[in-house]
Amino acid sequence: MKILGFDLGDGESAVALLDGESTVEPRMLPLVGRVSILSAGGTRDGRIVVGEDANVLSGAQDARVRFKSRYLTDPDAPAAVRAFAQGVMAEIMRAEPALMAEVSRTVVGCPAGWGDGRREQYAALMESAGFPNVCIVPEPRAAFLYARHARGLRVDPALMQASAVVIDIGSSTTDFAYIVDGHQQNLSLFGDTNLGGGVLDELILNRSVKESPDRRELERVFAESPAWRSYCELEARRLKERYFADEQKWQEESLCAPLVVCYDKTLMLELRLNAEIVGDIVRQSVAALGGRSFIGCLDDALRAAKEVSRACPPQVVILTGGASRMAFFREACREAFSDALLVLCPEPECSIARGLAYAGRVDERLAVFRREVASIAKGERLSAAVNASVYTLYRPLAGVLYEAAVESAVSAVGLWRRGGVPTIEELDGVLEEDFRRALLSGDVQARIRGPVSAWADELMHTLEGELSELCVRCGVPPEKMSLGATKIDAQLSGVRIPLTDAMGMDVVSGLLGVVLAAVGASVCGGGGVALVAAGPLGVVAGAAAGVLLALLGKSGVEKAMRKAKLPGFMRLLVTDGAVRRGLARHREEIERSIVTALCDPSNGMSAKLTQSLSLTLGEQMERMARRAEMSICA
Repeated sequence: MKILGFDLGDGESAVALLDGESTVEPRMLPLVGRVSILSAGGTRDGRIVVGEDANVLSGAQDARVRFKSRYLTDPDAPAAVRAFAQGVMAEIMRAEPALMAEVSRTVVGCPAGWGDGRREQYAALMESAGFPNVCIVPEPRAAFLYARHARGLRVDPALMQASAVVIDIGSSTTDFAYIVDGHQQNLSLFGDTNLGGGVLDELILNRSVKESPDRRELERVFAESPAWRSYCELEARRLKERYFADEQKWQEESLCAPLVVCYDKTLMLELRLNAEIVGDIVRQSVAALGGRSFIGCLDDALRAAKEVSRACPPQVVILTGGASRMAFFREACREAFSDALLVLCPEPECSIARGLAYAGRVDERLAVFRREVASIAKGERLSAAVNASVYTLYRPLAGVLYEAAVESAVSAVGLWRRGGVPTIEELDGVLEEDFRRALLSGDVQARIRGPVSAWADELMHTLEGELSELCVRCGVPPEKMSLGATKIDAQLSGVRIPLTDAMGMDVVSGLLGVVLAAVGASVCGGGGVALVAAGPLGVVAGAAAGVLLALLGKSGVEKAMRKAKLPGFMRLLVTDGAVRRGLARHREEIERSIVTALCDPSNGMSAKLTQSLSLTLGEQMERMARRAEMSICA
């Protein structure tokens, strides 16, 4: 599996190749003998030429530049983009004829501001130019991934894992990405789709034309011959790059580039830059920027980025793109994010292409990881594992429910003993309601937490091997998906048990009936196990009467006593200790009854519990997987 990263920029373009399983950094593919070429295209002798070969001095016809910046507005731009991409593909094939047969994916960059619909169109355009399996990735994300991987940057991984802002200033756009814990945040990809270094190229050229004695003739030539204008604009770009490569040298003297324009006659044009001219250019009003200045737009964009990242200010700010070499741009970024580490990519002309290649590998691994975790979490494998082991949860769960039932019985009988409930028949409802509240109380939540967590941990251990193998394949440290080490919260709340979301209210209600029946029947002193299936009605309604009958040694008067208002002295005989002892004598039977009811397939309780446990444990696995994705991006 090999992945191409194609950075088709408005000013420069580059292609990187990554072996999907290799630890070696992406290799830059030479195009026309260079790792980064001018984004210029034309034809010569019926063949598409790109880069340095696409200019009028080399005999190229229909030379075009800055077509990407016009992609959204100029109806002719998509054809120019496609032709340039075809030329790049031809150069790759010419240099390495067998390479494309090994490429499984092409990742092409786009400005952050492009929406999904525009990205789909762009991907189709790139595929029509010959690139296989194209996906489009925002350039700031590529820059972030490059920074995560690049050995030359030496950025502390802890800073990258906290929060970062990536600022990519190219020829046509300035893009931002705000990333926390390795994940792009909402509104994280944004920028100014008009603010790029190419604006300065045009301003340099326009200023030089205005100062030329041949101004009118040059304006006429540029209007009639876009190829000559493209040539001069490229030369303005070269002049700008030379200036910003060593600004100190040109503080006092001017950097000049004399050009000869041969159209219908020979014209001279001198391009010139110095500190004063640069200062004027970046502060002048620009129609393409809505009448604002370059530096004004940059300040606005940085303020917006600072506002977006206010909740978790970046620890590191990464600058990339060819225009990031401009000192005033770096100073503006440093001032906006004064508390962050400012990192400049050492090869900004190559960083996006390499980052795009990394993005292809990350996304492929991410797709495999998500798909296979989902197949485990939502498929038959987890359900089968739950089915095979859920019975081991019933015994400890029965113990917790028994303890809760004892406390409810003591409380309810105590209320009856004090005269708060007139008859034993009415005591039934009190006992049921008290037990229902207990089952949803924080105390029972805490008691259930231990057994359920222990059971879930044991279950998770059975899946460790399969998940560990998946982690190794996808570049995730196995400990990130160590299910056995993950404690699942256990608590009852509302209609579900969030400890594992294991039981819905239908399951809770069923358990309520089971426990009440078992407790009531056992206290009555006879047939406790046989009465489990009766639920909270019927015999269980005589639970309170059964307490009295068992403790007082009477029999055969249950129905009569249920409606009787017993005198206070008789009620006082039924102490809390007596109730506890009576229940304790039948504890084993009660717990066995609960387990039997849970296991009984006819009541559907086991199936519902198993389904809910599977769903909840699956959600737990997927939550872990989302956190583990950070490692794939690392």
